[in-house]
Amino acid sequence: MNLDIRPALALILAASIPPQSFTPDPTPERTGCTAEARRETLAAMQKQVLAAVPTKLESLKQALAPGGPLEGWNLSHGTVVLESAGAVAIDNVENRRPEDPRPPLLLYEPSSSSSPEEWLDFEGPDDPYRLVGWAYFGPYTPGSQPPEMACITPEEWLVHEAGWHLKDGGMHLTPGAQVEPERPKDLEIHMWHPQIWDLHVWRGESGVPIVAFANPNARRGGKPLPDGAFFHLVDGRRFLPARRR
Repeated sequence: MNLDIRPALALILAASIPPQSFTPDPTPERTGCTAEARRETLAAMQKQVLAAVPTKLESLKQALAPGGPLEGWNLSHGTVVLESAGAVAIDNVENRRPEDPRPPLLLYEPSSSSSPEEWLDFEGPDDPYRLVGWAYFGPYTPGSQPPEMACITPEEWLVHEAGWHLKDGGMHLTPGAQVEPERPKDLEIHMWHPQIWDLHVWRGESGVPIVAFANPNARRGGKPLPDGAFFHLVDGRRFLPARRR
């Protein structure tokens, strides 16, 4: 008996093809700025951020404590280092004032003497920390446009998917949820958030930061978030962000 295995083979091949990724191209046509104007705008952004936030934390615990420079801020994933960032994420979304020059999320890399094996402890800091990046947010609803920022293309913004941040530093996605679903009993949950617009910016030693999903200078290691935790929207289509090689 001859069996036609082509349909099954096609399914296997389709399943093995990774989702298509996307790398934004900030051309003058897309940004509305010349290359020089974009560099100047980004350099001014970095200068403002570095003047407004601590660039080094000798003690993460003390920085977040009452009276500390980051009092009222939260550890979005505990002290777990995120793989794409090479850093811990500290947010102040709920308490941030519109006139506050500080971005709503700061990214600090752990001590250079720490090892990747030490980065996955949810409550164990790896002092001292150094600022390596930050992020801007905006509310997302289906069909909405990302926030407007000078010399930034809409495609550079990401959608950070809705989901629970877990006590292991990872994330359990709740795609498209506008309100928090009923919490599963088998998950150790840290917090939940809906979909949001998200722009990642990485500190540039030359004075000009880099706008990209992943930190180009991150050390290897850390906790990966699931595919789909972030995506670009281009002409209504979803694309995974390009990862470091």
